[in-house]
Amino acid sequence: MELKEFFAIFITYKKMFWGIILFFVICGSILYFLQGQTYKTSLTLNITRDSTVESGEYSYDSFYRLQADERFADTVVRWIESPHVMKLVFGDAKINFFVINKKVAAKRLSSQVVDVTFITTTKKEGEIISTKLVKSLNQESQKLNAQQKQDNWFVILGSDPVVSNNNKSFLLFFAVSAFLGFFVAFWTLMIRHYMTD
Repeated sequence: MELKEFFAIFITYKKMFWGIILFFVICGSILYFLQGQTYKTSLTLNITRDSTVESGEYSYDSFYRLQADERFADTVVRWIESPHVMKLVFGDAKINFFVINKKVAAKRLSSQVVDVTFITTTKKEGEIISTKLVKSLNQESQKLNAQQKQDNWFVILGSDPVVSNNNKSFLLFFAVSAFLGFFVAFWTLMIRHYMTD
């Protein structure tokens, strides 16, 4: 098919073509206004110790301490992903688990730093959950030390949570809906043309 034939098809069915695109754009706009307000909370957790132990083998001691901190940071990530800890956090915070979008995500950034992100419907919930999360994680940490009572044990410190708007922009909704509308309109015109030929 030559290019001029494509143009002829679009000219013949131009109302249908633009009508389909307009329909998708209107649907995208409706979805934009129907999306509920959500906020993304980012929380940085630092793994440290509640005291230090003097050792003559200080160079080796520091090396093994970093390794231990790294392993414990991995443990913290697993705790955050576990239903048990999440139930403690949201139960203590008196917030329904289903209030948040998706799940609480955590990843270790370095030996002693863990990044936590989650979605809430209000800024206040993000702040409350962050506080309760740090509290619950420290409680779990102390359970591991209950029998040994080591002076040099892990403590989890949480930064001030950063809460930001998580809603998608109108431009994104418009661009995606216009692209989908163009795609559907193009193939609808092609099918219509071949069916009527």
